[in-house]
Amino acid sequence: MFRRIESDNISIKPFKSFKSFSFTHNDSGSGVFSFRAISSSLWNYVTSSDASTKLISTPQVSMSLFSRPSWFFISNRYYEHTDHVRNFASNDEFQKRQLRASASVLSIPKKFYDMQIKPKSVEITDNSTDLTLTLVDDGIGNLYDSRFSQSFTTYVSSSDISALSGSGTGQLSGSQVGNIFYKEGVIVITETGSAYKDVFQGTGADGFEIDFKSQTENTEYEYICDIPEFKFNKSTNISVTAGRSGSISIPESGSAWKFFPPGSNPTNGTGSYSQKRYEAAEDVENFATHSTFAPYVTTVGLYNDSNQLMALGKLARPIKNEDELALSIIVRFDVPS
Repeated sequence: MFRRIESDNISIKPFKSFKSFSFTHNDSGSGVFSFRAISSSLWNYVTSSDASTKLISTPQVSMSLFSRPSWFFISNRYYEHTDHVRNFASNDEFQKRQLRASASVLSIPKKFYDMQIKPKSVEITDNSTDLTLTLVDDGIGNLYDSRFSQSFTTYVSSSDISALSGSGTGQLSGSQVGNIFYKEGVIVITETGSAYKDVFQGTGADGFEIDFKSQTENTEYEYICDIPEFKFNKSTNISVTAGRSGSISIPESGSAWKFFPPGSNPTNGTGSYSQKRYEAAEDVENFATHSTFAPYVTTVGLYNDSNQLMALGKLARPIKNEDELALSIIVRFDVPS
């Protein structure tokens, strides 16, 4: 039994969902890792003369990130260019990007943020110095120290510079200490003052914790399945087939048709398993022909134009389909975009 769903009864809506994550310096096995990036000449470069961060170390595999190539990678990918063609970063005019001679970088695998890290959801707690730092993002890709106002992005007093960098001079742009690139899961601490130069580098009591939310794009599909009066009022359940009740042994011949679902009776010609749809059986139990009989709806299937089953919905409890009453069943499900 099929019925076409009119376009007015179909709704397709995109929506966003968010999930909270929390990682510490002890979670390197999850794929979240930090490394140092240091600017220096690559002329006659050899890895043995460079500082490195070991990512994987097993008898079979060893993988490290070296500080000098890492700096050039970060610089070229996010800081050297400001146009859309050559830069992978956000091009928000209010995101301030300035890479200095060294940086601390945290990389988060895509499986933890999907489409992107949700703007204004990042909070980093770092204990690499005697002072516990709390760094948060401003929603446009800048990281700032929560002790100071994010409105300082264009001006900062000498006293604030002293507090942030540990000296009376500095190159700070207000309270900004770095950048976050939401769609790539990369966080760069660009400030080199004594309070920030070792962010992400500590372990144990000197380690860090990062909390953020992932952002996922989804699509909600909603179908309103209308059942008018006196429609879908015949059961397709095999239990209404005449002569089929209780425990039954299937005979080799003769009345074997009784054991096929209604409408799939190859013996008396009412149907076959090759049919693309069921019709009510001609031979059903007497109770199923009574005027007060009404089937119960337990399942709704959604089919495409080729009669292929695309989705299946199970009702929490069977609903009686009374002849005199119209019935509407809403099928709703979400899929990742």
